[in-house]
Amino acid sequence: MYLIRFALLPVLGLIYLSGFLVGGHWLSASLIIVVILATLVEESVPDDRSSPEGVPERIAFVLPMLHLPVLAIATGLAAYYLSDWRFLGETINAARARTDAVQMFGMIFSLGFYYGVAGINIGHELIHRRDRASILTGRWLLSFALDPGFVVEHIHNHHRHVGTPADPATAPRGMGFWRFLWRMLTVGNLSAWTIETKLLARKGKPALDPSNRLLTGLAMSAVWLGLFAAAAGWRGVAIYLGAALVGKTYLEVINYIEHYGIVRVPGTTVEPRHSWNSNRRISSWILFNLPRHSHHHIAPLQPYWGLKPLPDAPSLPHGYFVMSLCAFVPPLFRRVMARPLDGWDRDHASANERALIAPAA
Repeated sequence: MYLIRFALLPVLGLIYLSGFLVGGHWLSASLIIVVILATLVEESVPDDRSSPEGVPERIAFVLPMLHLPVLAIATGLAAYYLSDWRFLGETINAARARTDAVQMFGMIFSLGFYYGVAGINIGHELIHRRDRASILTGRWLLSFALDPGFVVEHIHNHHRHVGTPADPATAPRGMGFWRFLWRMLTVGNLSAWTIETKLLARKGKPALDPSNRLLTGLAMSAVWLGLFAAAAGWRGVAIYLGAALVGKTYLEVINYIEHYGIVRVPGTTVEPRHSWNSNRRISSWILFNLPRHSHHHIAPLQPYWGLKPLPDAPSLPHGYFVMSLCAFVPPLFRRVMARPLDGWDRDHASANERALIAPAA
């Protein structure tokens, strides 16, 4: 029964797919449902602090991987809607004909949102596994949002250096989200390239070796880019890049809120206090327990169904989706985070970490 909660995201994905059969505003219906659930509903219900035993691991193992075919089909249908193709039959053709430009925008924005929530988020879960099938599936999920560097930067740098200046995914206090996003698009990708080329050099391979994960990741993304190009030419390319940017933006706003303002002395052990945690119900269900982030950072190999709520970890004042909306308005986000940061400094920071905070504040 515990796993039923994690069916929420697949169901929302199926609602999005069904919208292509109807067209119009139905193409944005699943996104609207998410917004309502993850804001109004989530802020009105108790937290989820459950940690059940005896979860059917085979089902739990496969469930996230089902998002790959859903996203692939959604991507194909979105490209079809932008094209003059007619081979899918009159039902979809008629639905496309009654979809105007504004509704098309809703379709593409929703697709980009799913690239972030189901693509990058589930991809993140899978690249932490050890079996090749999961890692490959995770990389294909990441490919929708044109983010080949994530698998390198996240595994080899973020988890090692979280909370320190060496981690570009940890936003220092006072850095607004839009500046942080630019940093991740530039410094984050440069860091991933540097790490990957060093790893290849240790194996005696050149930077442009075919096994370079950034290059193979770009090749994966080229499949989706090529599909949109075939469907609508340069217009299709631009629209796909826009959807990918929406997905990447969603990833980075999650990165931003998970670690904003927290510091750690380089070389010290990563502890639950070095990430912002959240036990909000809807966020946890949609994001496969990603908000239980404090446990994730002390046990990166722990699968989503094994992550614990850790009630004593530093907590965000709202759920992930509300915090993400706040982050888009930097002055509002700083105001919302002022009290939690004061609490972290007082209740969680070590003496040496307080010394790091003082000159940065």
